[in-house]
This record gives sequence, C-alpha cells and structure tokens, in this order.
Amino acid sequence: MENNLKRLRKQKGFSQLELSYETRISPPDISKMERNKVFPHPKWREKLAEALEVEEEKIFPKIDE
Repeated sequence: MENNLKRLRKQKGFSQLELSYETRISPPDISKMERNKVFPHPKWREKLAEALEVEEEKIFPKIDE
C-alpha cells in the first residue's frame, strides 16, 4: 500500500511527535504507517486527514483491484 503520510506531514511542518500530539496516535505507530509496516485503522486515517487538512485518499490512495 503506497502512502503519502511522510511527505504530507513534512509539507505541513509537523514532526512525528507533533503529529502524534495532534492525532493521539503514538509516534512509533506514525513511523510504522510511514514505512508501510502497519495498516492504519479507519479512525486513525480520519484523525490524520483532519490534522493534515487533506482528504484521506490524499494520504492513503485507494488501490484498484
């Protein structure tokens, strides 16, 4: 699964710790999502999109099957 989380986080000027504070998602979990080591829970996707002020699909594009 490709994602744009790291790029969008940096564009917004957030460190992983700052994004963690905004979303209440732990920094290790944010790191894992950025490295595609964990699939984000739908609630996490929603929180990340809100904090980064983008649509969820901008962070985690849907994959055509």
